[in-house]
Amino acid sequence: RVHRFLGLEVGVILGGMNPAQRRTAYHSDITYGTNNEFGFDYLRDNMTHSLDDLVQRGHNFAVVDEVDSILIDEARTPLIISGPADASSKWYAEFARIAPLLKKDLHYEVDIKKRTIGVHEAGVEFVEDQLGIDNLYEAANSPLVSYL
Repeated sequence: RVHRFLGLEVGVILGGMNPAQRRTAYHSDITYGTNNEFGFDYLRDNMTHSLDDLVQRGHNFAVVDEVDSILIDEARTPLIISGPADASSKWYAEFARIAPLLKKDLHYEVDIKKRTIGVHEAGVEFVEDQLGIDNLYEAANSPLVSYL
């Protein structure tokens, strides 16, 4: 009642909610939920391929009840998202087939100090040819970039 009196909209995040319901709750002025619900929503948002699939909005402030329990006791239990293999397994296999065909210095370069690999334009073109696509970076193919 106090929140409504002050003109604030309140939402709550519950375990059985679908993404649309979660999105609505997160867009409220105040959102209640457990640390696990907030944590898993954060992880799922970081796995989406489209901004339209995000449920959380920008973070501003948090009031955390029993923060010591969350930061110390529950920190021992990691938040892990797992599930059955999906279409991504196909792409891991496809890129695992292509990777050995790439030639160092022609298709990519290795920076040992930074522990990174940079793909040259020739490498991108080679991968596009192997996949039978015209442009790896066009919107329809953008999810494939993460496999490269």
